[in-house]
Amino acid sequence: MWGKMERCNEARNTSPGVMKSFHGIPSPPVLLPITSARDKKFLTSIEENIKSEVERLSAVGQLDAEQQYIIYGQAFDKVIDYCTDYKRLLTAIKQEYDEFIDATKQGEINAIHVHAKLKKLASEPTTLMYYRKRAAELEDRIEIINKDSIRIEKELQKLKDEKRVKTPPIEEAGPPQDEIDPSAPIPGMTVEDSLNMAALTKYQQLLEEKKRALKAAMKTKYIPIQRKQELDVKLCTALQERDQVELVNQRLLDSYRKKRIIADTIASWARSDKSVSLYETLAQMAAKENEMKDDTSSTNVFEDLDPRKSQEAEALLEYVERFNELFVNGQYKAAAVCAAHSPRGILRNMETMERFRAVVVGKDDVSPLMMFFEALMESSSLAKHPVNAALTLEAIQCALSFEKMELVVHWVTQQRITFSETLGDVILDYGDREPYHKVTCLALAQLIYRKCSSLRKAALSMCLQGQIQGALDYTYQSKRFLLEDYLFLLKKCPTAELINGLTKEWNGKPAVLSVGQAVLSLLCTDHKEYGFQLLESIYQCGEAALEQVILNDVVCTPEGWVEIAEECSNNDYRQLSEKIKSIVISQDGVVEISSKDEDAKMMEHVFL
Repeated sequence: MWGKMERCNEARNTSPGVMKSFHGIPSPPVLLPITSARDKKFLTSIEENIKSEVERLSAVGQLDAEQQYIIYGQAFDKVIDYCTDYKRLLTAIKQEYDEFIDATKQGEINAIHVHAKLKKLASEPTTLMYYRKRAAELEDRIEIINKDSIRIEKELQKLKDEKRVKTPPIEEAGPPQDEIDPSAPIPGMTVEDSLNMAALTKYQQLLEEKKRALKAAMKTKYIPIQRKQELDVKLCTALQERDQVELVNQRLLDSYRKKRIIADTIASWARSDKSVSLYETLAQMAAKENEMKDDTSSTNVFEDLDPRKSQEAEALLEYVERFNELFVNGQYKAAAVCAAHSPRGILRNMETMERFRAVVVGKDDVSPLMMFFEALMESSSLAKHPVNAALTLEAIQCALSFEKMELVVHWVTQQRITFSETLGDVILDYGDREPYHKVTCLALAQLIYRKCSSLRKAALSMCLQGQIQGALDYTYQSKRFLLEDYLFLLKKCPTAELINGLTKEWNGKPAVLSVGQAVLSLLCTDHKEYGFQLLESIYQCGEAALEQVILNDVVCTPEGWVEIAEECSNNDYRQLSEKIKSIVISQDGVVEISSKDEDAKMMEHVFL
């Protein structure tokens, strides 16, 4: 404080000299001596800080004008904070310097941008010149290519004309003649026959007859491929015309149906007592008409007169004959596709499947039965042609026998099959035989069981996957899950987590099984150890806990608990057995029955 006061006094004493410097000849500034030790210490720390920062940045090669500006700016900020008397003045000075430096930096940036723009503008004439030169070169090249194209087209046309003049008609032209080697053996004849003139003459006559037959067949049995293309175009045109005519026919049928309904309505109204006006009758008829728009039976007024109905049977027979032809010729893949897309599904049945199964092929060849099932599934969808349950089961078994698990996953997830409980059992059994696919099979079986409403097996699949909490949620939310279903789960997948979930409250709902009921169910299986562990865990919580469980169990009878105690004794849980018996005997009305030996002694005493 004293140092600051001295500096203020010195500033006031020296202020006239400073004013003289403004009115008189300017003189260099005179720094006042620093008399305060605190000021000297602050100045020294500032200098040392500046020096250390400069040396540190110089050592790593990062000392530039920007870094120096930052170092001295920070030092200036410290001075401003230290000199509280001149803080406002020094802050204004620093602000002016900062604005000047920022303006200088922005000017440099603008200068760089302007320089780049000038450079770009200077290079534009040169670039334009190169573009024009390249355009001229490309135009010359295009002109050359066009000339060459015209010349080549003329040469091709000339060659076609020459070939057309030289080529004889197709009827007169014979088969292409190959060069004959006189020393080569004659195909179809032995060496002895080729040296016999009579045999040669007979073979020549046979070949001439075959030649005449081939020429006759070329005229009657074969047509040019252009004819086939023309027929395809005509077929497409006819199909389009048929579709258009069908639309017109459908509109006419709808119009006729509406007119007939109106006429019948008027006729019935005329025969009635006319208690309802004709307008109201027609309005009621219109309302019924709107409700029956989706009724297809009313639109098929001329169904019996439809010429397509009389041809449908012939078309089906032709389709079956086409399938038989492909099957007999060994074209099993084409035959499978033909059967899968058969009209009205006439070939999508077990009989067709048995025909494919009866085909015997090599080990390295693709099974025709697998081809049939793949084509069947590809042509199937849930909304149009789902594969029935029997074919679905056969298809899944066939795919699993060929280890095509990816096909099974695709068919099930795309829902192109009919779900059944038997199908889920087949996939689950395959997962038991093939541990590598067990997880996938469990997930597929869960999906199938849920689709066909097999609740207990769906929950079992979830438990086998370790989804105990999800299975418990599923069972508690389902209103159709019965006591027998819970016992089924307990016997098939007896885990500690599942037993605890079934014997305790779940989300505010009471337990579905009592402890005694669960333990008795486990005693009938090979998993009785889980029941003993459950009782042991309760007993470890205290004798009161076990007693409360037994006394509050209204489902399991005292005889049941006695049976549980005997089983515990037989399996080396004697302490637990004695405790259960003591709790059961302590109940009102329960008497322990002695063994047979004791009964014999008692009766012997009576008789004596």
